[in-house]
Amino acid sequence: MQACSVQIKMMRHFLTVTIFMLATLQAGCAGTQYEPAIAPFASIDKVQVSISYKRDGIYQVQVVNNQPAPISLIWDESVYVNTAGIGTKLIHIPTRQDLDKSPPHTQKPSTIAQHGRLQTEFVGESWIDYARRGVTPRPRDVAKKAKIDLTFSINGKRAHWRAEVGFAPTD
Repeated sequence: MQACSVQIKMMRHFLTVTIFMLATLQAGCAGTQYEPAIAPFASIDKVQVSISYKRDGIYQVQVVNNQPAPISLIWDESVYVNTAGIGTKLIHIPTRQDLDKSPPHTQKPSTIAQHGRLQTEFVGESWIDYARRGVTPRPRDVAKKAKIDLTFSINGKRAHWRAEVGFAPTD
């Protein structure tokens, strides 16, 4: 009899957790979806940068280095500032399997050879869980713009590439 009582309590707990998770997932998916549009406003001489939105909070960056020497994209100094003005560190995603791990405390810079090209993906640290679950994060205020600031090391000096991120409804 006591074993049956324990099983009933465990089943109730399981159902409660399941219902909560389903409600949370549904709330994250409900409503209007927005497509980020990235517009650069601060460039770096002889460095071409383009960013595109992939899905579920994941962005793709492409960097072409036309400098006479290698440069580095410093992930730990690069940031996404949301529409409320709150910054989140960018997390480099070298491979899709890296989404299954916890965000690193420090990240190695990505080096781009002289006249070389880098194409890779990143996600904001505070919304990496959205990317793992396949849920697109919603902007806090669609009337405002977010910002992306990529920090590069060029000849031992810091240089910043910056862009604004606007949001257009896709529904």
